[in-house]
Amino acid sequence: MSVQSRQALRLMKFVAEMRKNNYPNASKFARLLRDADVDENIPCACSTRTIMRDIETLQRDYNAPIEYDAVQRGYFLRDKNWSFAAPVLDDNILSMALLGTKLSSDILPEPVKQNVNTAVEKMLTEQSSSFFDQAMIESLLCATGIKAAVDPVVFKKVFDGWRLHQMLAFDYRKPDGSISRRFFEPHIIAFHKGIWYAKGYEWRTKNVKCYAIQRIADAAFGGDTFDTDKKLVAETQINGLFEYPKLDAVQLKCDASTAFYLYEHQKSRKFKIEHQSDGSLIVTLKPSFEHDVIRWVLGESGKIEVIYPQSLRKKIASLGKLIWEKHQEKTHSRRRSAKSE
Repeated sequence: MSVQSRQALRLMKFVAEMRKNNYPNASKFARLLRDADVDENIPCACSTRTIMRDIETLQRDYNAPIEYDAVQRGYFLRDKNWSFAAPVLDDNILSMALLGTKLSSDILPEPVKQNVNTAVEKMLTEQSSSFFDQAMIESLLCATGIKAAVDPVVFKKVFDGWRLHQMLAFDYRKPDGSISRRFFEPHIIAFHKGIWYAKGYEWRTKNVKCYAIQRIADAAFGGDTFDTDKKLVAETQINGLFEYPKLDAVQLKCDASTAFYLYEHQKSRKFKIEHQSDGSLIVTLKPSFEHDVIRWVLGESGKIEVIYPQSLRKKIASLGKLIWEKHQEKTHSRRRSAKSE
């Protein structure tokens, strides 16, 4: 992405933050851009000095009525009716950004979802069928920074199935390596934690399925069509892509060294923090998937202790013991090998 395109994205994001009354400032906005770079693979992270120059650009080149609120410690628009003549991005970059957003828009909240859909539908109607060619799909896959490689030919077929409401027939590889034939209605396509997924129904049933697209092979149209199920979309908005049971009222005791990280993520993760006399923090999570909590706790290398529920505490202890035993076994094996040599 060119320097001009990165600046254009920053300017639009900064204006959007002011319109949402989030009172962005240079340091807060820099953190937001860093998170977008890591979580969404949007390459527009920069320094606070660059953001200050962007603010000057908005005021000088676009006559933006920007003012600083000392109480909120951030910028706001003095005139809410000011029209931002947003800079034009490179057509391919803009198209891919819009399409990437559209593919995930089914699980965006209103009114953002409707605004995105309106803008993207306009773009889709203006583009010829040749726009959705192999090169475009390959560029889109490249731009999203996927963690698992996806065959562009397969992705295009799944994408077209979702776009044209066509039932798909494909071979699906399970985690154990076995392959089975599936007949599937792709009602939703979304990018989640570095993986592309298609969610919908098993053909001619209401059995909800969610497939990782990198495990799909030999996809083809199955000769039948479907209407997007708005109820499924609405439920996905509320519950997310996956229908795993959630743990309620999880409590964690976190080491004082994790405080900075916790406060950075408190707003987005919406957990409660309570300070303790020894400097540690008690964190109460909103309803969460068990596997997500387990990965977080284990990833912090002993800095987090599960207080509640007991079932999760026992599971963490069991996994910790298993990790210890495996590493002890390897250590003893290496020592034996060294002595024999």
